Amino acid sequence: MQRRLEWLLNNGYIEDNIIKYTRTTRFLMPLIGVSELELKKLSPEILINAHIKSKEEKLIYIILNKKNNLELLNDFLQNQNFNENFVDYIEEEDEFIVIYKLQEHFYSDYDKILTGQYSKTSDSFKEIITRIYGYKSNEECHLPSIYDALYPTDKKRKMYAKFLDVDHTLLNEISSIPNLEYEIYKPIKQLYEQN
Repeated sequence: MQRRLEWLLNNGYIEDNIIKYTRTTRFLMPLIGVSELELKKLSPEILINAHIKSKEEKLIYIILNKKNNLELLNDFLQNQNFNENFVDYIEEEDEFIVIYKLQEHFYSDYDKILTGQYSKTSDSFKEIITRIYGYKSNEECHLPSIYDALYPTDKKRKMYAKFLDVDHTLLNEISSIPNLEYEIYKPIKQLYEQN
């Protein structure tokens, strides 16, 4: 098993063979012209996750699994030369780390996502995200869809508040604040050293 995937599994970030993606993967990666859905079309197991470099340095690191994907990854990397946000890539034993810069006009949205203020993001940000993930609300339970996080309704706040056992008027957002420890990129060696 790829070492990063092994670490994710051992630390509870993989359940039922599904990786718990970072908020970076879901909310920030589309801002650099790459989406998880696009990568999954190439190969279902190609995307491991996306991370930020830090809160201050607005770089996005996409971790791609080399196992059984080398030809696809080489084609993908070649195409990234046409992506204005592409900076560089690092080839490791099991993975590629592809580095992108965030455009300055998204800096405020970046900061809002990292502080859990999903509904306070700009209209242009919301348009990009909904074009990828759609406009569907999760009416079945308290768990918010991406659309719900961007456009929380009073009904969804009440569902989430009931789950949390709090008054719904206390909730501004209906999705949790990102875990920065998980959002910030760490090389495999560092992941294993911190445990």
